[in-house]
Amino acid sequence: MKRFSALLITVCVSIPPLSAWLDTPVAAGKPERAEPCCTLNCGPTRALGARKPGKRVPLAQGFRDPPPISRVQCWWQCHGSAFTKKEITRQLEGLKANGFGGVTVKDTTSMPRDRQTADIVDIDYMSPNWLDMFAHIVKECGRLELICRTRLGSGWNAGGPWVTRELASQVMAFSVSKPISGPTRVSVVIPTTTDGAPSLAALHGGEAFVLGICQSDKHVVNLTDKVDSARQLSWNTPEGTWVLASCFSRPSTHPVRSCSTSGAGRHHDHCSEAGTDLQLRNVAQPILTQLGPFERTAFDGLNLDSWELGKPTWTPGFLQTFVKRRGYDPVLYLPVLMQISDKLLRDARFRTKLSDLERRFLFDLRTTISERIIETHYARIAGWCRRHGVVLEAQAGGPNCIPNEPLRSLGAVDIPMGEFWMNGWSCVRVAASAAHTYGHRLVGLESFTDTSGFFQTSPARMKPRADEAFLLGGNYLNIAVTDYSPKEAGIPGWIHAAGPHINQCQTWWPLARPVFDYLARCCFLLQSGHNVAQVAYYRSLRTPSGLFQKPGNKDTLTAAVPKTFAFDLVNDDLLQNHMRVAQHQIVLTSGAKYSVLYVEAPESRIMPLATVDRIHELLCEGATVVWSGPRPTKCPTLAGYPERDGQLQAVSEKLFAHARLITLASPDLAQLVPIVEQSARPAAWKTIGDAPIRFVHRSTPEAEMFFVVNRSTRAVDVPVFFRVVGRSPESWNPETGAITRIPFERTPEGIRVQMNMSALGSTFVVFRESDDETVPVPRQIESAGTIDIPGPWQLEFPAGLGAPAMVGVQRLQSWTEFDQPGIRAFSGIATYRTTFIVAEDVTQRRTNATLDLGRVLDVCDVWLNGHRIGIGWHSPFRFDVSDVLQPGKNELVVHVANTWINRVQADSQLPPAQRITRIAPPSWYQRTRNRKPVESGLIGPVLVRLKRH
Repeated sequence: MKRFSALLITVCVSIPPLSAWLDTPVAAGKPERAEPCCTLNCGPTRALGARKPGKRVPLAQGFRDPPPISRVQCWWQCHGSAFTKKEITRQLEGLKANGFGGVTVKDTTSMPRDRQTADIVDIDYMSPNWLDMFAHIVKECGRLELICRTRLGSGWNAGGPWVTRELASQVMAFSVSKPISGPTRVSVVIPTTTDGAPSLAALHGGEAFVLGICQSDKHVVNLTDKVDSARQLSWNTPEGTWVLASCFSRPSTHPVRSCSTSGAGRHHDHCSEAGTDLQLRNVAQPILTQLGPFERTAFDGLNLDSWELGKPTWTPGFLQTFVKRRGYDPVLYLPVLMQISDKLLRDARFRTKLSDLERRFLFDLRTTISERIIETHYARIAGWCRRHGVVLEAQAGGPNCIPNEPLRSLGAVDIPMGEFWMNGWSCVRVAASAAHTYGHRLVGLESFTDTSGFFQTSPARMKPRADEAFLLGGNYLNIAVTDYSPKEAGIPGWIHAAGPHINQCQTWWPLARPVFDYLARCCFLLQSGHNVAQVAYYRSLRTPSGLFQKPGNKDTLTAAVPKTFAFDLVNDDLLQNHMRVAQHQIVLTSGAKYSVLYVEAPESRIMPLATVDRIHELLCEGATVVWSGPRPTKCPTLAGYPERDGQLQAVSEKLFAHARLITLASPDLAQLVPIVEQSARPAAWKTIGDAPIRFVHRSTPEAEMFFVVNRSTRAVDVPVFFRVVGRSPESWNPETGAITRIPFERTPEGIRVQMNMSALGSTFVVFRESDDETVPVPRQIESAGTIDIPGPWQLEFPAGLGAPAMVGVQRLQSWTEFDQPGIRAFSGIATYRTTFIVAEDVTQRRTNATLDLGRVLDVCDVWLNGHRIGIGWHSPFRFDVSDVLQPGKNELVVHVANTWINRVQADSQLPPAQRITRIAPPSWYQRTRNRKPVESGLIGPVLVRLKRH
């Protein structure tokens, strides 16, 4: 550590000036085409180069009007698949009109009926009627240029009524005898379950075993070959107290979740080809038969939700697979599994502390299980999809404690998928890292999931959550819940167990198009080209028991995560099999490049020999390697024990003796900052001071693109330096689609752009080649006063929602402060009207006029003098009215939408017959009963800000 201390001092005091960036600038590359392509215009198969051809979309064109692949998708939760073709068409047309790009059809739990919905009939999942309805969905998606996918089963995870006990997800089970005191000769029937397990066929076929276990020292004897055809065991029991344990596989107790009655059943065996083929045969193949060749349709692939079905520990043929891959017989170690509780979402719990050998075996067992899940489930389904010209999108990497290695699992599918929730919880970086490192363009995200907000999801709350997901690497959004709710169900209608319930029943749905256009434009640019990161971050994702879980199980962008560089997670597979060094950069098979390999060694000092050996080789080949934490002393595996531990220690000695290895005493990403800045290719942005903004850098042959987000709830005005040469910066506004040249200054530190950003604001700075080398001159603007618009206001409410038709308002205030109960509880869209006078000289001067509405809760549609000014969906609610403002009388109309929470909360206090809303299931009313009303409406103050050029 003394050697590193001196090195660290040198690094810290030797940070080069910003001008040193120009030694390795991001140079302007020549476009490969006259009209360079940045994405494709239809489904993921077109973007991924599969069979379906797609029209290429130039960068600026696709930004202004994003194609379906970039637009928000949704999981279309169809309760009991209670479809009608008329309703399918109505709802799909509504999604298209509001800027959605496609649907993933999900059969899910049925809904209780009332008088208005009594005649709506559930359709049995995968029945001929269901397939006919699904074909209609695909046909309508084709007509509307929407993407269509479906789940590989009802609910999640994959399974169904066709899954037999033999092909269900399997765990090793045990039946244990009473204690036997030795030495003695016993002749007993082996322990069995009430249903007769284990069978003779399993015992004779190497799928079940009978073991003798000594209670004092855990010594295990394999007695399987001593069991006769009557399942009688004859055995000379040694001295000590022993038990007999019959070991056999049984189906996991976890059923398919969130499914319809007709789609219920067991999960298929994810560790066997036969189990996966059964699922494909009962879901994917009938769809193929119904639709015909997929390339002629809008159908674009299959979707799999996150792993939430327990931890499999066995499958037919597993013994042979284990021996072949790990090199030893696992049978004598099977009693370790008697100590494990198969939890859905958590790590296994152990009744006693594991010995070192038991831990090593468990690591090997779970490594083998992980390999099987990847090969026989994810890769096998992905292979079926590719053969038929479509894709597999899957949450294959979590987010919870799972039995499969997440990065490699996500890398095996076509669209790796993570998720983020409205409450701040997210699991995005693993999916993004898998996409970047294994060479996938799209990073799918289950988006805006909510189980606690209860009808309070608003666009203003959605934006910072989406922006954070983009910063973490996401670029392809799937709204978690868009309920299929027929007209007869009323409003809000049929509601899934989780939100955000964004559909045609949402209060602000008529004003939602700008929200989804913003998200689409962001996704379009973030899907274009390739991600640029500086650090490959090796961090074990394994728990002490050998399962897989990201430490902390969530992504955050706290101060501990530096703003000055980007990183991707890498795993043992990438290090061992896909990583090389070229010109002092780390290059993956996928083409991803990094300047630094950062290793966060586990405190346990346990690491795979092949990983440590490869890190040493990369260092010798010229890579910059930073090691934090202790040096490894043990291998995780029982294979090759104990010789392999000695080999690891020898490699570790060579690694830590290498003069170029940089070591850190403890994990600290902040200490990488000076190292990255001195590397072969540092980050292409730089801020001065502690500006609260973060970046994503994407690179295409024609442009360098930077997504810039102000993470603060206050406005910022800071300079940013971009290390780009040969190109000029432009502002690409994802809210409007406007592309404008921006003032900049070429300095020794890089191209200086002054970033004036609103609270939680976001934009793109795009560098393209330009024939015009003139720099736009910033306009000198001075304040020319304000025009207050105090009212009075006329406030109008729609009929049938409990509020009066119209009230006069002298002072703007929240609807919750009104005396009338119907206004206090109102949810929907209300209209404000007022007039104000503008002096004639105001419009005659070169005056820029901005309408500022102050506080608005939650979405507004603004009209001035009969002209639509725009839709506002987050603060600041400001609109340019320079061309519309007129001398004399001006008429202002503001339509304001809030969320459902106030009306639903009020209805929860009323008998069902008196409620304005209708919700199924009605238990939702109980969830909101104790909630407080939330502020709603136009709060103001409203004024016009005047500025003079």
